[in-house]
Amino acid sequence: MARRGRADTDRGAISGEPAVPGSEIAAAADGGHAAPGWLRLGRDGRLTAYASCAEGLVRWTESAPGSDVWHGPDLFPVEGWAGRYTLTQDSNGFVWFAAIRHRDGVPDGREFVIAAQYQTSRPLSDWRAVGNPFPPGDDSAPAPGAPVVLADGSGSLHYFVTRFGAGIRARSQRSDGSWTAWADHELRWVRGAIVPTEPIQGRVGFLAPFRGGAVQMGQTKPGDGALTWLGRMEADAVEGTYSSCETSPGVATHFWRAPADGTVVACRPQRFGVVTTSGFMSLGGAGGVGPVGVVRTPINGYDCTVLLQRGAEGYPEIAAYPTEGEQYGAWWAPVGDRCAGLPALALDARGSVTIAMLDTDGGLRIARQDLTAEGLAFGEWRHVG
Repeated sequence: MARRGRADTDRGAISGEPAVPGSEIAAAADGGHAAPGWLRLGRDGRLTAYASCAEGLVRWTESAPGSDVWHGPDLFPVEGWAGRYTLTQDSNGFVWFAAIRHRDGVPDGREFVIAAQYQTSRPLSDWRAVGNPFPPGDDSAPAPGAPVVLADGSGSLHYFVTRFGAGIRARSQRSDGSWTAWADHELRWVRGAIVPTEPIQGRVGFLAPFRGGAVQMGQTKPGDGALTWLGRMEADAVEGTYSSCETSPGVATHFWRAPADGTVVACRPQRFGVVTTSGFMSLGGAGGVGPVGVVRTPINGYDCTVLLQRGAEGYPEIAAYPTEGEQYGAWWAPVGDRCAGLPALALDARGSVTIAMLDTDGGLRIARQDLTAEGLAFGEWRHVG
């Protein structure tokens, strides 16, 4: 349940509507409704956390950079809200949301929409319809996956929708704000929604999962609307568990879960345009669910990759290892209480690794890295909303 924090006068709703008791956060036990990257750092240094509830989006915002006082939860209702959404952040710090709403008179009764938050703590823009690229068809066909919006280094937006058996359709926003027509990217074997990869040198891309692996698609230069085939990884993966991080200039490391036991697997293709069938590195974390959260940060003077997952027992678990040093392994440690859905990971204004989770009552909890301690240590959990 989304509920108000302790009755401090500076924790009121600053925009949107106060989230009311009975608004259940849509964070399934397997993390199925959690949007990857739901904790974001704004240009003003404040963190913002986002979640979905039955009526629309819910948001919590730091009152000041690094503060333990947060505003929220604030509710932004959406008529016909379908529950699932994705988000991205562009180079201006704007946060963009892609979602589905139910509406009479549109194909399949589904309308794909987009909205933006232009400044930390400010209201969201109106939700604008971008249409539905898939005409009405067989009711037994799989429903489209959650839409995905990407922002490239030139500031252009790209909106993607997938449907198994039909492929990937996308349209882009021109510099004048108008949208191109829907383009068909084929890939009819894609399973579920595409997975955005972290923008590399201003170029956006995504992983298109298929049975037995994933294809990597991406721009060859920022602002180029065309996305080309960059390679393929052939390894079985649990559906819906891919994530990526740029681990050296122009190089991405991809993560997913092995079907046998949910172990986290890492892969770093050596160059573009190749089919990768080996070199997959196990990083432990067996029994975990969903994609891992990933950030890079110095620890004891070493460039390290930090991973966060929802473990087998439902608790957040964290691990770290020297970046691109998967051969050294990773050791997972539980942090905090049982959470609802996937926990989230980000660096705050000081560069402190920050973990966010929704507790089983729908409240937001935050834990920050203790930068004065050796290694990767965290302070106490704070219930902030």
